[in-house]
Amino acid sequence: MSIKKTSYYIDNMEQYQESFITNLKYFRMKKGLSQAELAEKCDVATGTIGNIECGIAKPSFDLLIRMADTLSINPAQFFSADKFTDVQQTLMDEHKMLKDFYHTLQEHFKM
Repeated sequence: MSIKKTSYYIDNMEQYQESFITNLKYFRMKKGLSQAELAEKCDVATGTIGNIECGIAKPSFDLLIRMADTLSINPAQFFSADKFTDVQQTLMDEHKMLKDFYHTLQEHFKM
């Protein structure tokens, strides 16, 4: 039995992929891993995780399980539509915090 690829099917696939990519990035960053480090821990080529996060490649079921295990999450969490966090906002907040800390150090040490 084949699945007819209707607009609804395609739209849902795109939403699942978008959620998957967002959640993969979030959990990888939360664990403090680079793409290369996650790839190494999952025994795949260095660029594989980057290709997945860019939407160029899709993980196999085995890789999906290995990534979830490495990130200490349930594989279903990759597909949750709930946003665990806004990754971009988190990066901006961390950047601001580091910038403020740097300025504090400059003032303290008169750099």
